[in-house]
Amino acid sequence: MEIASKTWPSGLLPWFSQLSSSALRRTLRLASGLVLFAYIAAHLVNHALGLISLRAAEAGMEVAITVWYSMPGTVLLYGAAAVHFMLALWAVYERRTFRLPPAELLRIALGFTLPIILIGHFAATRLAYELFGLSSDYSRVVSNLWVADSQGWQLGVMAPGWIHGCMGLHFAFSRRPLYRQLRFVLFAVALLLPVFSGLGFIAMGKELSTNEMAAAAAIDFLSPAHGVERAGIAQWRNGILVGYFAVIGATFAARAIRNALERGRKRLVSISYPERTVRVPRGWSVLEASRSFHLPHASMCGGRARCSTCRVRVTAGEELCPPAGADERATLARISAPPDVRLACQLRPRGDISVVPVVRTERPIYRQASPRRSDEREIVVLFCDFLNRAELAGEHIPQDLLYVLTLYVEAIGHAIRTAGGTLSGVGLDSVSALFGVDCAPAQAARQALQSASAIARVMSDLNDRLGRQWDCKVKTAVSIHAGRAVVGEINSSDPPAVMAIGEAMTLANELRKLAIDRGKSFAISEPVYTAAGLGPVTEDKVLLRPSGADAPVVVGLSMSAPDLPAAWTRPHRMQARRVALQRLWTGSSPR
Repeated sequence: MEIASKTWPSGLLPWFSQLSSSALRRTLRLASGLVLFAYIAAHLVNHALGLISLRAAEAGMEVAITVWYSMPGTVLLYGAAAVHFMLALWAVYERRTFRLPPAELLRIALGFTLPIILIGHFAATRLAYELFGLSSDYSRVVSNLWVADSQGWQLGVMAPGWIHGCMGLHFAFSRRPLYRQLRFVLFAVALLLPVFSGLGFIAMGKELSTNEMAAAAAIDFLSPAHGVERAGIAQWRNGILVGYFAVIGATFAARAIRNALERGRKRLVSISYPERTVRVPRGWSVLEASRSFHLPHASMCGGRARCSTCRVRVTAGEELCPPAGADERATLARISAPPDVRLACQLRPRGDISVVPVVRTERPIYRQASPRRSDEREIVVLFCDFLNRAELAGEHIPQDLLYVLTLYVEAIGHAIRTAGGTLSGVGLDSVSALFGVDCAPAQAARQALQSASAIARVMSDLNDRLGRQWDCKVKTAVSIHAGRAVVGEINSSDPPAVMAIGEAMTLANELRKLAIDRGKSFAISEPVYTAAGLGPVTEDKVLLRPSGADAPVVVGLSMSAPDLPAAWTRPHRMQARRVALQRLWTGSSPR
């Protein structure tokens, strides 16, 4: 025993200890799904061989029977089916809400539809062979289907399983570099293989229609002389279907009872978002709460802790959040997330918390909306330049400067995202953002001006804090311009970065230079005010004549943010910004 205890850790024990239950389930689901997908793909390939000849299809069927009817093949196939089905039932039981993206709902529905069709196929082939010695060759099966006018049923047998498997593989591997490189080839295979399979089945049916012996055997099997065999096969099929539906019904009933008990015990927790506060039973994830109450929350991987787009910043109640699991820690480490950022799909708070979604989405969708590629449109560009970084670098140690930069970028980024903007670039000396990626120019201009006011407020609060702590201040210059540009994605980051190139960017850079040269904190062009429906520029006006521009641009320079109409203010969002900044400032310095 002593020897075993010393040698066991070097064997399988570390692997089991590091493999969390969710990771184990995901591994088993993927492995069993691949086995079932291979089985369906083999059937489709066999059907497609019918395009060559019935003899080629029969040869392929002999190989398939040798593999799947053997003891190892039988154990592997039916073991994979049982594991996959039980994991699916467990996933349904665990799920608190079915308000999911349409693709995810379709995948789940197809997964539960597939066994209904395959049970009939199983009874007509494997059970017929085991109970009555009826061969599973194409001559008998295809002939019976054509004589009974059931060929359409056969053509649709594999469709749900094939689509379910393709969607599952896409969700599992869509973020892998190799998959992205081969995605068009894989899509062609996923589309064409079922087509060739259907054409092969039709070709076999036409070939057998001229075979009098096959037709006679099919008609004979459908005669009263073989009624016992048909009745026995039907009885087994119906019994299996009843058991199948009973298990599914019991799972949904257990889930309903579990949900009723969770609500009945009054074990509810409050989750506060910038827009509203919701109460959900303890044990729900933040993403499930967002979906249940139709709150906008981006999520691309379906809650599998892979994409990181559902991440939230915990602004209050961090001590009531359970530690992150292995999957969540790996994803957060990959994106270098700060300690107060968690994945909403994995975070199940034990008490009341406040969160702010990091990846903003305007609509109550469950998948981050991407801008159209190479789309030329009217946008509003905002630059916030850090003017005295070099000066602070000479007065403070690098750790202090990094701390200041972290506070600065977090404050500016949050102000931009809360107003509705999209961060386009973050550097040591500048933060850039785009407004109007997915909204009209008028709304984009209003959002940019709101963002400028929010930046002025957060920078004032930040400088008060830094002045008391280190006797320093951050000097910034905000430049905003509206114009046309080509907007698109750059897939070099996760999520992809949104970039813009064109006249708007060129003139926005000219405004940056003008603001820095004149020593002004804000430089906003008149097209921004015009698009927002406000009056002409009344500040220190400058006529900018950039080279290559069609006409000069009037720019308003000032030391303070523009005055906005009272109707534009958003008290609840301002409060959310204050809470987020307070959370940032209470963190410890790198020193």
